[in-house]
Amino acid sequence: MKPIYIGATLRDCGKTSVSVGMMQILRQRGLEPGYCKPVGQHYVRYQDKNIDEDGVLMHQVFHLPDEPYYLSPIAIERGFTRKFIENPDVKPLEKQILDVDAQLRAAHPMIIYEGTGHAGVGSCFGLSNARVAQLLGAKVVIVTAGGIGRPIDEIALSLSLFRDYDVDVLGVILNKILIDKYDSVRQAVSKGLSLLDTRLLGAIPYDPGLAEFTVGQVAEEFSYRVLCGSDALNNRIHHTVIAAMEPQHVFEHVVDHTLVIMPGDRVDNILISILLLSKQAERTGGMILSGGFEPHPTIEPLLRASQIPVLISEDDTFTVSARMKDLGFKIRSYDTDKITRLHQLVDEYVDMDQILKALED
Repeated sequence: MKPIYIGATLRDCGKTSVSVGMMQILRQRGLEPGYCKPVGQHYVRYQDKNIDEDGVLMHQVFHLPDEPYYLSPIAIERGFTRKFIENPDVKPLEKQILDVDAQLRAAHPMIIYEGTGHAGVGSCFGLSNARVAQLLGAKVVIVTAGGIGRPIDEIALSLSLFRDYDVDVLGVILNKILIDKYDSVRQAVSKGLSLLDTRLLGAIPYDPGLAEFTVGQVAEEFSYRVLCGSDALNNRIHHTVIAAMEPQHVFEHVVDHTLVIMPGDRVDNILISILLLSKQAERTGGMILSGGFEPHPTIEPLLRASQIPVLISEDDTFTVSARMKDLGFKIRSYDTDKITRLHQLVDEYVDMDQILKALED
């Protein structure tokens, strides 16, 4: 069976989400697929190697028997592109990918390869997604975000490059479609893709639960210090509020699962937030105290007693709040509810039978 290469039109379209869902479905069907992200831009130190974080996720979630290196052979470290441009020899990099491919093919009946960004990402060091898919002899599925005009335009660009490399693009998965526009968007995009001589293989609705994050993820992502409430860092956040208003107005905005951002010297709003967040039965939500201000000594005991997770940032309130805009966190292995939901979404909204049939041809 041919390997499948999951590409995308942009970052954060949902390549990893689709890959996770597909892995579960294929395992459920007894295929025991392998996984690899040949070129990874966002790596972490894992088992003494630099491994792309998506490779780590797959290794942990699915308990894959392969060495982590086989899930992420090329990690784009600092200075990687400059070094390549000064000595542009792509053959050793291609050999790394092909050697890993040989190992995975020997261990698995099929492989899911996950790309990095749009079709052209990696061109600066000779390994665009289109070239890697060609090298692997893989068939491509492109994932794009919900909408009509913009996704179709972006798909046209990606198709052009994949076709230049003579790569077979099976079709497109449209992801994160707003529920109230689902039918109209799906129908319009399906017709639009036919004009590009490709097809819609799946249309996945937007699920707000997948966009939720925890207080602990915020602390980890931005290296904020945890002042207290470390036992509640798994609190999931649905709303973010900047408590820069007068205290009486804070009451209107802090509800369940709210992350409150405020300067660490705003005693009034800290006290109000303690009151509002503590009233919640499950003590959901959390706080970020900005400006590098430690809470007043008379308030800190109240914060600790509240069991609310409180983070401290050295940055000003504007900087902290700006980071929260369009914030998207990678799924972690402990997000079992999200992983289960991805299985359900891909199973229900993606035509896996059509994809598997095409991979057998």
